[in-house]
Amino acid sequence: YYAELLASISANFKEIQKLCTDLYSVVASDEIFWSLQRGVKVLTEQNQLLAYLNSYGKMHHAKMMSAISPIEQVDLEENLEIYDWGCGQGLASVCFLEYLDKQNINYSVNKFTLIEPSEIAIKRASLHLRKFTSDIQIVTINKDLDSLENSDFESNNNRTKIHLFSNILDIDLFSMRDLISLIKDNFKGKNIFICTSPFVDTFKTERINGFVQSFSNKPNFNLIANISERKGEWNGTNWSRVVRVFKCSID
Repeated sequence: YYAELLASISANFKEIQKLCTDLYSVVASDEIFWSLQRGVKVLTEQNQLLAYLNSYGKMHHAKMMSAISPIEQVDLEENLEIYDWGCGQGLASVCFLEYLDKQNINYSVNKFTLIEPSEIAIKRASLHLRKFTSDIQIVTINKDLDSLENSDFESNNNRTKIHLFSNILDIDLFSMRDLISLIKDNFKGKNIFICTSPFVDTFKTERINGFVQSFSNKPNFNLIANISERKGEWNGTNWSRVVRVFKCSID
């Protein structure tokens, strides 16, 4: 039913968000909203998917668009592979494609790899992403970050790898050390990391800073964006944001 409704709207993040908001309005309840646990819960039900986009969709979109924009166009016009870590419903990937299209960037994306422990969310992510592209390969890995293995990934050293970490690095329910080792072992060549989260507290922000720092000794390391704004500090919104965007070569 959702797929049929999705087919009837245009490929636009705000249209998808509105669709989910309209569907959620029929079933909305405090119980469903609180079951999201501020957006960090692994989702298991359709109504939770709708509630998430209803409550957090606009914030996701604004944060991700603000994080992509500082990246130089020349970097985005290379042959790309996209990795969306803890992808949820694929919102970061959708934002990325929407940004490329809106900026008229002549891009070449070989494949998207979606990584997410929720089966219902990763199916929805693949559906959303397919709305924006009919020909790019979509690989889904239905695992939590701690369960990932080297054999899950097949990366091309000659392509630029774009890593999307939207509202995931600040969650302290997985081993950051293991994730960093996995990335360094499997993604040789040029990598660009787009990391966003809300500002929750200093400890969680330091967790993200530690992730960035772990790549700072790699060749061609360049911190492209470094923003930390608490609620009330991000002009034009009532949201907070932590944005770290950087690139490096992994040898």
